[in-house]
Amino acid sequence: MKFPIFQNRSPQDPEDALGRMDRAVHDRNHRLSAGLSVSAEFGSVQGALVLTQGNGKFLRIKHVAESSLPIPESVASGCREVVDGSIKEVGVISQLASDLAEIQANVIERLKCQAGRYVDRVLAVSLLDPGVWDRDFDGKISYSSFSDAAKLAEICGVSVIDAYPSRDLAVGGTGKTLESLPYWMMLADRNSKIASQSRFLVSVGGDCHSYFLPASDGLDAEVPLIQRYPTVGISFLELCFEQQFPEVDWSTRWNQMYVDGLQVDELLRQWHQVIEEGPVNPAELARDMAEMTASYLQTYPDQISNVVRTGIRFISEQCIEKLVPNETENFTSDSSKQVASQFRIHGQASLSAPTSRFLVDVPQRFEPAFLNQFSQLLGNPQVAAAKDVIDGMEDLQPVVAAVLGLLHIDQMPANVPWLSGANCQRILGRVNPGRPSNWRQLIRAMADFQPAPMKLKDAI
Repeated sequence: MKFPIFQNRSPQDPEDALGRMDRAVHDRNHRLSAGLSVSAEFGSVQGALVLTQGNGKFLRIKHVAESSLPIPESVASGCREVVDGSIKEVGVISQLASDLAEIQANVIERLKCQAGRYVDRVLAVSLLDPGVWDRDFDGKISYSSFSDAAKLAEICGVSVIDAYPSRDLAVGGTGKTLESLPYWMMLADRNSKIASQSRFLVSVGGDCHSYFLPASDGLDAEVPLIQRYPTVGISFLELCFEQQFPEVDWSTRWNQMYVDGLQVDELLRQWHQVIEEGPVNPAELARDMAEMTASYLQTYPDQISNVVRTGIRFISEQCIEKLVPNETENFTSDSSKQVASQFRIHGQASLSAPTSRFLVDVPQRFEPAFLNQFSQLLGNPQVAAAKDVIDGMEDLQPVVAAVLGLLHIDQMPANVPWLSGANCQRILGRVNPGRPSNWRQLIRAMADFQPAPMKLKDAI
């Protein structure tokens, strides 16, 4: 049962965000911080204002407000060319980073306006961006944050924490999968009295990732046994449609085509064959699947809706297959009972379905289709949108960024060694001081908290 105060609350009302802060921060036991994320294709900057209670593993996150701005195409195309290696001039790269910082600063100013009279309580802004990745001749990976964090801190006056992958790379990791621990802190069952509900998250994007988020009351000394499985995503469908129908805007049509379409078993078999025999590199695999799909559409041009319906089915099966103890054969609809009763987690069976929950983080343009498809495949486990757990937050990535920043402030290691390949856990991030008053506030917050003792091998 929900109390009327929560039923009448509108997450879109800026005054409601201020009201939620009024009820929480008066006792100084809550902290206010912000997160910024830049989309993978430099399409937009998303921001989130979050209210948190507790520290370290006992951190509890509550979403307050959000804001976003599109990145102008002139800046976005330049950023993509830098990432692709087409632009290497230092002056051009610096100017693009500066232009991006101004857009990010506008998002922060919007969040500060929503913070109202509590604007001075914003501890820090945590920043995630795609960055520039490179691999040299001997396979060593290097990363450089694309954003101008120093300029951003100067414009907005708030300390900025960024460059999280760099520290993980320094201890032998890949610099990726850093969202795994924040996802666990945001979405897992962490009931302080009895934490028993296993939760599974599927993050749908160009590439999909399936996560196991174990239940924990926070008292265990080790990092929770989080698991992450990458799978094929929607990039091959979008790439195929962009090539075949460049003049059509598909952004609002996916769900309707899913409803209108029929499943094509022959197409499913062809895609499974590409997965089994195709390249390991995700970009090359998406290109091969897009070419095969385009060939099918040229033969059957009137089956666009069928391709969408079958594609969403295929992607959903691939995501679930990573969690199903079915090693010898492809996932089929006949195994739905098996899905509902048992998941594969780190080589072992998890708790039964009645104590599990399946969460889906998916772009709005695909959300109804994927929620419907996962519900059909899974049956018993409860399927819900992941954003509903964080007070209806439309995009979880800026909240992930905010959590990474808070883990830095709490001096808690944020990388998961068995996922990133790092030799050990380390505190991630780099602080760019804001104005002196904010910087002193951040230093006091870090000094007042005494982090939990660490094992000697992890501390040295």
